[in-house]
Amino acid sequence: MNIFTFGYGGRQVATLAAFVAEFHAVVIDVRLKPWTKQPGWSLSDLKAVFAEEYHWWGRSLGNLNFKGGTVKLADEKKGMKKLVALMRAGIAPILLCAEQSPDSCHRTMIAEKLAALTGDAQVIHLPFITDSPTDRVDEQLPLWPRTQAVPKLPRLPTNRSKRTQKRPDK
Repeated sequence: MNIFTFGYGGRQVATLAAFVAEFHAVVIDVRLKPWTKQPGWSLSDLKAVFAEEYHWWGRSLGNLNFKGGTVKLADEKKGMKKLVALMRAGIAPILLCAEQSPDSCHRTMIAEKLAALTGDAQVIHLPFITDSPTDRVDEQLPLWPRTQAVPKLPRLPTNRSKRTQKRPDK
């Protein structure tokens, strides 16, 4: 199983959509605040594109010190527990954040901790790191066969308060 990371800075949503489809993955948004001035990357836009394949987990995996300093996740224990459960269900996550470079983003720390917790996962930063803008590094992709069916997503807890949830019909 692989853990993917993706920094959207300067990139198009279609690029992420192609990776989601190719790897049968779900997008786990780890930004503390899921809004941006960059078109297409705010929470409502991503939900419209990815529907059930998009989840904002910033309340647990967002970096409280995103403006500088040591990375401090909002609720690391809860967030990592949810990520481990996701991977044990056979679903590959794409950890999404704004920073284009994985070297300077907290999503890399999350991915590395998740790899250690799961024991056999490989961290792959998307788009692929190469010297050529057109070549892909296939050595980074020890993926399952393309013929494998897309796994059914488990029901994930909602981040909405009880006041904003729909009431059941009486």
